[in-house]
Amino acid sequence: MRKNLFLYLVLACFVGIIAIFVVDGYLGIYDTVYVTAGEREEKAEPDFWIRQDWVWTIGVNWGEKAFFGYEVDNRQFSTYSADIEVSVWHSQEKVSDLVSQPMLVAAFDKGQVEWVLDTAELLPGDVSPEQSYEYTVIIKRGEIERKIIVYINPLAYPPKPAPIPPR
Repeated sequence: MRKNLFLYLVLACFVGIIAIFVVDGYLGIYDTVYVTAGEREEKAEPDFWIRQDWVWTIGVNWGEKAFFGYEVDNRQFSTYSADIEVSVWHSQEKVSDLVSQPMLVAAFDKGQVEWVLDTAELLPGDVSPEQSYEYTVIIKRGEIERKIIVYINPLAYPPKPAPIPPR
């Protein structure tokens, strides 16, 4: 009887340790960023943001619109609330505010905020479409900050035909 009791105690401890790892890896607040530019769809998963100094980069063609989605996944037993602020920066100066709203996410539910970044409206009218530009989209959720570098690619002009060699 004692041997069986010891075996059951070891088995219960093992199951408890495995349960702690599963719960610890699942519970929390996770965020995902989605970007659709042209025909390209990209997604920055929650594990991308583990290192705090990481910055995500995307490319958008000049004159194109980039559609953003920011999803907050609440995997907690309580309601999660935070203020979401999204802004565009260029050369460490704020260009514009895109979103500023509170978000309330119920327990084990998801909340999403969407916005559009129009590169034609973003760039001043006197700039050359043959030049590339770089802007930073900053997403703030409470004390958490996500940075996305947006490279605005120049217009692609068709190449000049190669000269015909003389005969």
